[in-house]
Amino acid sequence: MKKIKAITVWASASGSVASVHHAPMRQVGELLAENGITMVYGVGDEGMMGSAFQGVRNKNGKVIGITTPKLLELQCRDRSVFSPEEITVVDSFAERKFMMMKLGDAILIGPGGWGTIDELSEFAVTIQKKEIEKKPMIFLNFNNFWKPMQELILNMLQEGTLNQDKVDYIEFVDYPDEIFDAIEKVQNRLNSL
Repeated sequence: MKKIKAITVWASASGSVASVHHAPMRQVGELLAENGITMVYGVGDEGMMGSAFQGVRNKNGKVIGITTPKLLELQCRDRSVFSPEEITVVDSFAERKFMMMKLGDAILIGPGGWGTIDELSEFAVTIQKKEIEKKPMIFLNFNNFWKPMQELILNMLQEGTLNQDKVDYIEFVDYPDEIFDAIEKVQNRLNSL
């Protein structure tokens, strides 16, 4: 497997996400930290992002938080949990997303809402426009959260609105301990093209 130094995590920052998703997201953060991988994320101390952050902190790992002034205000109740060098504030949501795409060697998609859908869609379109290289995008399908997305992608392939080269960097995993195998699978697939 190509050496992974940083992984971008996109997921909900909402404090109202079903509790069943919090433990696996915390485990994601712990796994990244245990493997010496920096978590790149959108800064947040609540929701799925807060759980992943807590997991990284539990294992003394590193984070790079990219945010905007407005998102910092909305998604971060307690800024004292972050050191100043862990947070980069940029002007726009578009700039934030692009930095997060560039910094991660892979992308993990946790349970999320419109913001997460926007981020993963822009990543896919940015690859399609060849503005960024393909890299693994792994859906964290905890409690079958992303099963409808998996079915939608299959339907788009069957209907011809997508073709295989637009999804060959995507995998779905049901458990955190499957993440690294999925990343390696995508890397091998992309290297064989």
